[in-house]
Amino acid sequence: MVSPVSLSLILSFSFLFLSHSQSSPSELDILLDIKSSLDPQKRFLTSWTPDSDPCSPGSFDGVACDGNRRVANISLQGMGLTGTIPPSIGLLTSLTGLYLHFNSLTGQIPKDISNLPFLADLYLNVNNLSGEIPPQIGDLDNLQVLQLCYNKLSGSIPTQLGSLNKITVLALQYNQLSGAIPASLGDIRTLTRLDLSFNDLFGPVPVKLAGAPLLEVLDIRNNSFSGFVPSGLKRLNNGFHYANNHGLCGDGFTDLKPCTGSNEPNLNRPDPTNPNTFRTTNDVKPESADLQRSNCSNKMAGVHQKPQSPHL
Repeated sequence: MVSPVSLSLILSFSFLFLSHSQSSPSELDILLDIKSSLDPQKRFLTSWTPDSDPCSPGSFDGVACDGNRRVANISLQGMGLTGTIPPSIGLLTSLTGLYLHFNSLTGQIPKDISNLPFLADLYLNVNNLSGEIPPQIGDLDNLQVLQLCYNKLSGSIPTQLGSLNKITVLALQYNQLSGAIPASLGDIRTLTRLDLSFNDLFGPVPVKLAGAPLLEVLDIRNNSFSGFVPSGLKRLNNGFHYANNHGLCGDGFTDLKPCTGSNEPNLNRPDPTNPNTFRTTNDVKPESADLQRSNCSNKMAGVHQKPQSPHL
């Protein structure tokens, strides 16, 4: 006969087991939640159904699994998606690539993306995403490509992005970002391309940025940078693009005026290191912005582009 104490323990363990089971949804459940958020009108992800296996051929278009039958890649670029990116994306902990570019997604980038320890490629460019870049993205130790260009992102560039010690491409152009370039970006020894053009950034170009050993392309055009350009950036030659920053000066750079005492910082500008003094611009980007729209994915991503249906 089971004693009252033993029965109580059995019931307690049973409750804990059931609670744990209910709090750990399957990847099928997670994908269906992602579907409802990305495609609220149920127009495009018609192959994502409750009675399908995400890892079986012919089901769940755009989804690829690894050898352990875990979701490792979601490629939904150019699908016409109009929803939002849900926090549940952070539950697919084997994900290595997330390709949602060239859609019409709105809302903010969920900080839960930082829960993806193996994520190498994050392509969210050419959407209508708004809000700030989550500083938690700096926790993605394996991230190699971060494409956030052609959105409506605002606020400052998080200093935490300097912790991305495997990143090669960082594309933030054509947003509404303000403030300074974090000097921490100069600590990234793997960085080859950094595009910050067509934003509302200001302040000096950090000297440390010139010390990034693998940097080949730095594009800061059409911002409001000022002050002395580090001479170390001359090694980039044609890879350094700085037009339409009328406060910049430097020696040995084509079209840059020599630095004089008049190139001291403008005290009427907000402090670029203090986010509380930023103004958030709601200005519409100039029509000329569309002339290089395709470069965001094609040119910047170059060697890192993934096929529509990757095979892992």
